[in-house]
Amino acid sequence: MGEYSIIIATTWTVLEIIGNWLLFRKAGKKGWHSIIPILNLYDEYDICWKGYKGIVCLIMVYLLSAFAGADDVVLVVIAAVAGIWYLSLTFRQSIKLARAFGKGTGYGIFLFIFDRLGRIVLGLGRAEYVGKPL
Repeated sequence: MGEYSIIIATTWTVLEIIGNWLLFRKAGKKGWHSIIPILNLYDEYDICWKGYKGIVCLIMVYLLSAFAGADDVVLVVIAAVAGIWYLSLTFRQSIKLARAFGKGTGYGIFLFIFDRLGRIVLGLGRAEYVGKPL
């Protein structure tokens, strides 16, 4: 059973890499940027957002979430607010990514819930990059 799990996990990971690579290529970015951790966030926000407000918000949320393990109540509340803000930003990002590839809000919700699968479908499917959504 263990070897099948490794084969399935490896296949899934390869599909994710290929899907994200093709998704970036469709948007006019270099495909290899999709596998570099910080660079992929930067380019994805460039694909979906006008300006870089989104990436600045994401960096702030990551910094604030560092307080999540704190014992101080104020820091825990800050971390909770940052977590809610992050979920909200991720939801908006999913909608914007779907619209950037000519899909609707329903597909954006699908991307929010099943992010990896949705990206594979966008990358390997017939979706074309139509530009940054409003």
